[in-house]
Amino acid sequence: MNDKKRDDTVFLQRKTRWLKRFCIGLSLFLLFFTAPVYGQVQIESSYMLPSNYRDNTNTATGGKGDFKDIGLFMQIPVYMKTNELDQITAWAIALGGTYASMNNTDLSDDQCLSQILNSSLGVAHMRPLNKNWTFTASLGAGIYTDLSQFSANSIMAQAGTLFIRRMLPSLDLGFGVALNNVLGYPMIFPSLYLDWRTGKRFEFKISLYDTWLASAGMKVNDLFTVRLLAQAKGMTAVVDRNNESKIFSKQLIIIGLQPELYVNKIFSIPITAGVSVIREAYFQDRNLRSFFNIEEDYPYFAPAFYVSIGLKFFFNK
Repeated sequence: MNDKKRDDTVFLQRKTRWLKRFCIGLSLFLLFFTAPVYGQVQIESSYMLPSNYRDNTNTATGGKGDFKDIGLFMQIPVYMKTNELDQITAWAIALGGTYASMNNTDLSDDQCLSQILNSSLGVAHMRPLNKNWTFTASLGAGIYTDLSQFSANSIMAQAGTLFIRRMLPSLDLGFGVALNNVLGYPMIFPSLYLDWRTGKRFEFKISLYDTWLASAGMKVNDLFTVRLLAQAKGMTAVVDRNNESKIFSKQLIIIGLQPELYVNKIFSIPITAGVSVIREAYFQDRNLRSFFNIEEDYPYFAPAFYVSIGLKFFFNK
């Protein structure tokens, strides 16, 4: 391979790596962003079969591990008012938590943690600015730990604002900023909001707020919908390693088939079966340079079968 081709290959590899890191890494910060306020309760549990672990040189170490989690999210409006345009002004309390455990074999805690707890509590506000624009804001704090060495470093504060514009009846776009100390000191990050959905019997949706989600589905009848979806999810824990504060990140990208049963207009049961095409698990320094590093690969688990079941309850939507 000549020098030009080698340089082009390295550039493409770094560009692809950067795009992947941006997509799945940003999913961590999306946990801190605010979205439209309405009442909801969601419970979800998932399981991923064991798969082989590879280090940052893509070498199999002989270790393997599974992944299972259970999460709860509640957003309870404490004040709601509707104007003459049917726009909502609301205050809500948001409470969320996810516990994940990994049954690792031949892996140390310096390679992959065996458990993570992410939890948060905050207040959210939404109000219309005019017939096209809506303002939302949130303020809260959370605990992000592996449970074995909880400290004050595991507590993260977060705040965010978004300005959302209704571009079309089926398309909302927004921008704003998020403030948090996930890197150990207060940092401001740009925030984005996108919610696009279309169709009655056939639906297509792209969402970007609390997670990355793209789906295409068909409404079979009033009680049953089936979708093909791709979703990015992330968890993190702040730990001490060699007297230094580190971040352990677990980043997932899942592709699967999701049938959803609607028991009634406010309660549904989604079931997802698919494959984790990306499951990275790595430690990094708690600083901005390390987070956006594009020079190195990260340890990861090989693709594995994934299944989840959830309960979704909406009110005052």
